[in-house]
Amino acid sequence: MWENSSYEAGDMKRIGIAPSGKAMLIVSCLALALAACQHGDIVIDAGDSVIASGGRASIIVAGRNVAKLRSEPRNILVLTSGGADGAFGAGVLSGWSASGTRPQFDIVTGTSTGALQATAAFLGSEFDSLLEKLYTTTRTRDILRSNGLKTLFRTGRYDPMPLRRQLAEHITESMLDAVAAEHNEGRRLYVATTDMTAGKTVIWDMGAIAAGGGNRKNRYIDILVASAAAPGLIESVYVRNLQSGALSVHSDGGVKAPVPLESFMLEESRPGLTHVWVIANGHVSRSAAVRSDASSTIPLAQRGVTQLLRQLLYISVRDAEARTRQAGARFHLIPLPDTIPEAASPFEFKPEEMRGLFEAGREIGLRRFGTALATWR
Repeated sequence: MWENSSYEAGDMKRIGIAPSGKAMLIVSCLALALAACQHGDIVIDAGDSVIASGGRASIIVAGRNVAKLRSEPRNILVLTSGGADGAFGAGVLSGWSASGTRPQFDIVTGTSTGALQATAAFLGSEFDSLLEKLYTTTRTRDILRSNGLKTLFRTGRYDPMPLRRQLAEHITESMLDAVAAEHNEGRRLYVATTDMTAGKTVIWDMGAIAAGGGNRKNRYIDILVASAAAPGLIESVYVRNLQSGALSVHSDGGVKAPVPLESFMLEESRPGLTHVWVIANGHVSRSAAVRSDASSTIPLAQRGVTQLLRQLLYISVRDAEARTRQAGARFHLIPLPDTIPEAASPFEFKPEEMRGLFEAGREIGLRRFGTALATWR
């Protein structure tokens, strides 16, 4: 066991560690615990559904009339990161549906909390009620379970198994069939994760996964879990390279791509006919702030991460806007207004906070895309 160690027995004595049977037993137990915990981690194969950031998408117009595409408006929906503030985006989609003007999106792309919304948004307004339920009744304990002392040997403080169970309950085989059918007609559903090992964004073609055989449901759900897994907080998902067999750690897509709009998604853009709709699950402002009473180590660290993520969202929205305009497409931003407080922490799901965010989003969605609030009440 000690063959590859730089410490010899004498070295261990000098630093106060005796190579006793007890010490060896402790080390062995720790090693076994580590191996057991790692064995329990989710591992999925990369497969052909991975589209590396900046790569070309599979043929977007497959199964559709190309001449018709050139004359029809094209709509791309982008759902950003934001954690509990995703309740706002769920509300916007509900209000947009109520206005009667919500289009069928040619591309839906989501990251982090936006990834969790993406399937319902892709399939249409009939799934608005599911988003409302999930974003107004869910508590932190419903989706995360503390690892306790196991945190030392795992990739996060929380086990996302409760989240995985919820997704397995709500994402049915019939929903996957519907995603696959739309994929075969040429529509695209993308989800972003962050390859923490390589330090890059990876875009997953969820329609291709839904249209594939084998254990498609588990694979589909594992990618959604990975996209929402904040590094160090929620356990990551391991992805195996089918060629080399190497494993890479995949976590929250919002780390590298809080606004998951990539250049290849704009390749079919037609001036004046392509619309990019970005629903920002949070403030898009350098000045907006949420008061915090954090004054000790861990709360201050969490506060620092939260503020960094919010600034990254601001920068990424501006980058997406520039990329959209460069492609000749029209950019539309629907952000959480600065006058409406964000959730106190994006990592804590509190129904009372999220209900308020949902209702604010629904009202904004109806005002933005409809006429009078009274038309749907």
